[in-house]
Amino acid sequence: MVPSPMFIPVDLIGEIFSALPVKSILRFKCVSKYCDNLVSDPNFVKFHIKRSPTLNPHFILKTDHTIKILCESPYGSDDEYDVDEGFIPYSLGSLIENPSFAVEVDPYYMVKNYEYRLIGSCNGLICFVGENLTSEYYEFWLRLWNPATRTKSPKLGFSHLFHNRFGSVNDGYFKFNFGYDDSTGTYKAVASRYNKRELRSNVRILSLGDDVWRDIGSFPVDPMYLNSAYQTSDVGVYFKSTINWLAIQNHFWYDSNNIKDISVQQFVIVSLDLRTETYNQYLLPRDFDEVPPLAPIVSVLGDCLCFSYCYKETDFVIWKMKKFGVQDSWTQFLKISYYSLQIDYDYSDQNLQYHFELVPLFLSKDGDTLVLKSSQEHQEILYNWRNNRVVRTDITARKTITDDRTIDFVSCSAIGYFESLLPVI
Repeated sequence: MVPSPMFIPVDLIGEIFSALPVKSILRFKCVSKYCDNLVSDPNFVKFHIKRSPTLNPHFILKTDHTIKILCESPYGSDDEYDVDEGFIPYSLGSLIENPSFAVEVDPYYMVKNYEYRLIGSCNGLICFVGENLTSEYYEFWLRLWNPATRTKSPKLGFSHLFHNRFGSVNDGYFKFNFGYDDSTGTYKAVASRYNKRELRSNVRILSLGDDVWRDIGSFPVDPMYLNSAYQTSDVGVYFKSTINWLAIQNHFWYDSNNIKDISVQQFVIVSLDLRTETYNQYLLPRDFDEVPPLAPIVSVLGDCLCFSYCYKETDFVIWKMKKFGVQDSWTQFLKISYYSLQIDYDYSDQNLQYHFELVPLFLSKDGDTLVLKSSQEHQEILYNWRNNRVVRTDITARKTITDDRTIDFVSCSAIGYFESLLPVI
């Protein structure tokens, strides 16, 4: 008997493809004209984006590498050193299952650390800002990169964003954010600074594709550290077509010298809606009733905006805003003792007060394992809150010698990411 041919409905083919990794999907472009058209269809690309964060969550592992360039001279060894950064996609599930692993250093994922810095990830696209200091201006431009499809955009939004005179920036330092306006399907970059001449914030938006920066209104409350050239930790969090900053009324800084002058009523989340390009302000949980010894932070876990802080130097508390923009929806997610996290820092150390952060990065698919990053450690912390088990990651790089360059792993951090088929602009 001759077996009858198998028939797969067209809708089912799209359903199957949408559950696959991007690399596998792209292979099907060579199978038939139908598969090529399907994979390239904007509707399929959007469908894949909706499923990818839950089916195959990834993150971008940002690594720093010291490059030892082997040289020879008549007088003996004359080695030189350089530093590169790697931006390597990695599966969140793989990290949780195996916290100890070695990273392949693919030259494709490496960039010079002085050429670009990463400012955000959205829908599978990574956004970098490049800069160049001239005698008169800081020049800025953006580049988009899709690691899954290995495509990069040309330089976008090239601009002289502010004047530099005699090496000091009198008009302030711009900080950048990247996000998506789902009302128009437009990706946008935001540049913000505190202008010391005008004594107010300047905020500009670039709709990628327009290539023109536009000024919008100043922040209603200036975010913490906006006027700092060095503090980059609280530069805004992207969440559902908004960018969110933690702010304190009448205060830029947060340290032991001014905590006594701050009340919990002064804290607020400033949110920029990328759809309307207007601001909203959101209050923090009502049970947040004591100014913490270290600066609190805003982050994103799963599908919620989060607020976290150190409580009485003994516990780390995380709140989730279950319904974005609604204060009554704040729900305490976790209260973890630093003892359980195997963290024992001297909080009286003023240097620690300036530089310590504990940031919730990711939540496992089952919601049991929390991935955190301590600014005082090179390792991520994996905490299973159901069994109170903590593990430190051990991420190294496979040492390679290519063209007389020895690549040694130094440190790493991570940002949220998932694979997509989106083309770069």
